[in-house]
Parts: sequence; C-alpha cells; structure tokens
Amino acid sequence: FTDISAASGPAMLLREVSRGAVFGDIDNDGDVDIVVANNNGPARLLLNQVGNRLHWLVIKLEGVESNRDGMGARVAVLREGIPPLWRRAHTDGSYASANDIRVHFGLGDSPILTGIVVVWPSGQSEIWSGIAVDRFVTLREGDGEPWSELRTDAANIPR
Repeated sequence: FTDISAASGPAMLLREVSRGAVFGDIDNDGDVDIVVANNNGPARLLLNQVGNRLHWLVIKLEGVESNRDGMGARVAVLREGIPPLWRRAHTDGSYASANDIRVHFGLGDSPILTGIVVVWPSGQSEIWSGIAVDRFVTLREGDGEPWSELRTDAANIPR
C-alpha cells in the first residue's frame, strides 16, 4: 500500500473524530461519493472527481408488493461468460448513517449486459433485458419477466 493522503487533497490531511460515513452518488454522475459526519465538527463531503473511466449502472427499485424502495431486494447484473454480480438494496453500513438506497454497479470495461435480475423481498424474481449501461434505471416490481434460473439453488443468491 502507498499513503496518498497528501495527494488526495486537504480534506485527507485533517485530523477529526468521525462518527459515520454515508456512501452514494451525491452529484448523480455515476460514481460513489462519501459524506463523513464528524463529532463536534462539520460534515465533510468527499466528491469522487476521478471521472467515469469505466462503465457503470445505478438502479432505483420501486416495490409494489414489497416495500416502496425495494429495501432488502437482491439485484444482479448478468453478463456473458462472467458470474452474476450481486448487490443488495440497503441503507445500513455505518454508525448513525444511512446510505443511498439505489444499487450501484461498477462494470469495468464491458458495456454489454445480458440482463438484470431482481429478487424482491416479496419472494418474486424478475429479469429485465435490453438495459443500456452508464445511466440510471428505475425497475418497478411486476414490470419485469418472471425469472427462476437460480431459485432452485438458494446458495447462488446472496442474502
């Protein structure tokens, strides 16, 4: 590892007692930013300004039978010849903090998806195809096609 604090800007050189961190795309540019809550001090907004050099996808869920935000849903992007990349719709993660509920995927060099799978808290599983990358997408429970490929092997679906 290499300490790059000095090259990372003045915020990384501050000595503060922090109590929580929130992760999400604050400026809606496709990358993950951080807000740090400090004890007896100001919150610090750390904007990711590196730029989008690789492909990404951010998914907002809308539950119908499940809760409104799809909290607890498991979401996967499917790509040819690569194992599914799973994420969970959640806001937990740090003390006294709540993260962005949207599900963020960094996709690397490959801009082609074969599908997006959502396993909703209601137990319903759906797949969407024809979704382009490098954008924000909203998926509504009940609007996808029924999906059951991994349902027979629960070990393949992260909790």
